[in-house]
Amino acid sequence: MRKRRFLWRLFLASLIFLSIGNGLRAQDAPPHGQTSSRDSPVSQIDRGVTFPVELTTEVLGNLVGGTSREVIADTLLNLGLELDLTKLAHWPDATISIRAIYAGGESLTMKAVHDFNTLSNIDTYDGVRLYDAWFQQELLHGTFSLRLGQLLADAEFFNSDYASLFLNSSFGAIPVVSQNLDAPVFPIAAPGARVRFMPDDSFYFQSAVFSGDVGKPERNNKHNLRFSLSEADGVLLFLEAGYVLHPKPKDPGAIRNKILTGTYKLGGDFDSKDFADTAGRRSHRGNYSIYFVVDQELWHTGPHPTDGLAGFARIGIAPEDRNTVTFYSDAGLNFRGVSQLRPQDILGIAFSYTQLSDKLISPSGQALSSHHEEILELSYQAAFGAHFIAQPDLQFIFNPGAVPSAATAVVAGVRLNIQF
Repeated sequence: MRKRRFLWRLFLASLIFLSIGNGLRAQDAPPHGQTSSRDSPVSQIDRGVTFPVELTTEVLGNLVGGTSREVIADTLLNLGLELDLTKLAHWPDATISIRAIYAGGESLTMKAVHDFNTLSNIDTYDGVRLYDAWFQQELLHGTFSLRLGQLLADAEFFNSDYASLFLNSSFGAIPVVSQNLDAPVFPIAAPGARVRFMPDDSFYFQSAVFSGDVGKPERNNKHNLRFSLSEADGVLLFLEAGYVLHPKPKDPGAIRNKILTGTYKLGGDFDSKDFADTAGRRSHRGNYSIYFVVDQELWHTGPHPTDGLAGFARIGIAPEDRNTVTFYSDAGLNFRGVSQLRPQDILGIAFSYTQLSDKLISPSGQALSSHHEEILELSYQAAFGAHFIAQPDLQFIFNPGAVPSAATAVVAGVRLNIQF
């Protein structure tokens, strides 16, 4: 019965959305390269003040495996205020951005699957909270950039443009960061500063420092208004260097179809706090991880330079004596322009592997078996104009929870995204 209700909800949601979208003009399609459906309301600053608004809602059901058959609905409302100080106050190359979010709904991870990596990247503690708020100053025509305020690390570090298509949270904030540290990643920001240096279109270097303890949304930081900078919190430092292979000219008319662009990133983090030993021994001073990210176009099939096949891969490692996640890797393929009738649609497939420390013990002091979780996700993003996206999604979650072993879960659903 629950399966039937789930399929009926899924059918109705898709039918309504497709009916709306088919009436939109093809020239209103979203910008090329836009795949994220959670964090980035599209907004072009015109007169200096804009209010980007984005609504994301989804229906997901656990069809097989996990602990029970359940169907849930989730919603995330993202509200923003963007100020271009160049136009408002004649302050060259300065910007202010403030965003707030409202999350509501149920968690399929908590109700039925109990996976280690949360299967939906909008699944979070319900309520209203400040998302991020920052001031940014660019210098020397964008060569230097300074950002100050309540910041998110996963907005600028360890991310993959092509991985942002997928719904599972493991393809967002890399688990060697999100699962090991009190890091400023969705849905909680932290006081911090970010510096970026980009001498040309091919190279960049960036660094950021944050408060080392962002708190917990369900306990001491419900509305993300905790601006703690105490010595006990420590500091969290990120470093990242990147290389862009064959950067695209700023003039779209100068782009040649056969040039394949890629981005390669090497980065890491260091947290100055004390960390408990995973095996219950003496605690450790400080913690760190290292990661590598690749985004690479593989094949152009159409007249636009983003049409065709592109791939991504990420690897992260962390010491096993003080971390839950010691190794993580993912990889995937995106194909844009599935047909001439749907040139903006994206079909994607991705796989992730999360390895937990072999030294983990249970509360009773016994060694734990298994220590890994794998995810296979297939997703299709259908764009209808510049403001509407429908995204059917299918996930296979192998060994959900990583410890102990559990039956493979099969999760299906659809995400709807509206940008105003």
